[in-house]
Amino acid sequence: GEPDVLINVGVSGPGVVKKAIDRAMENHKPGEFTLGEVAEVIKRTAYKVTRVGEIIGKEVAQRLDLPFGVADLSLAPTPAVGDSVGEIFQSVGLSSIGAPGTTAVLAMLNDAVKKGGAFASSHVGGLSGAFIPVSEDSSIEAATRSGALSLEKLEAMTSVCSVGLDMIAIPGDTPAATISGIIADEMAIGMINSKTTAVRVIPAVGRKAGEVLDFGGLLGYGPIMAVNQHDPSVFINRGGRLPAPMQSLKN
Repeated sequence: GEPDVLINVGVSGPGVVKKAIDRAMENHKPGEFTLGEVAEVIKRTAYKVTRVGEIIGKEVAQRLDLPFGVADLSLAPTPAVGDSVGEIFQSVGLSSIGAPGTTAVLAMLNDAVKKGGAFASSHVGGLSGAFIPVSEDSSIEAATRSGALSLEKLEAMTSVCSVGLDMIAIPGDTPAATISGIIADEMAIGMINSKTTAVRVIPAVGRKAGEVLDFGGLLGYGPIMAVNQHDPSVFINRGGRLPAPMQSLKN
């Protein structure tokens, strides 16, 4: 049967993608470098990063006498400066992640990453896209503090990328029904789009919106974000299930 152990490789390079875009910008006059060419740079960079990851993964698997599984080329940031997904948006031309156009740039970024990766490896797996965790990305965290990026805009962005609401601190007194409503909204995006979503919000007990929560290390720090105060509890407490959307019309 199938072996119990596989070698899977995860590669991540948001900083590499940003540098590649910046380099290409420097080599062109203003106005010469269109969005199609930006996407091409991202795709080529994703190809190179994935190819290296797969070559290393296969070599490790061979030496350990284990089968090679998949390469996941997710752009997963860390709080370190220069290892940010959010900075890519500024390189493309937005004053900040969260500005109008953010969802469009994220859709292009995710698509280009997947196209480059799929060509580099026959075994692309995982989510293989851009992650947008608030506390784990210095640029995204700064955008939430400045007011450029709200919880609602983050939700809109999850409709075109690999993940859901990720590493977001919310006030500790946020009612359970409100959190249920946030989760239900994210589940609706996942179901209708036939894609993976998640909700990783952190109720900060005894803390209010605007205060900062510091986790340290790779988990980073971030502001406690304001949550819509309107009450969904009657809807949430109805119970039962929302019917699953029809997939048969797509078949």
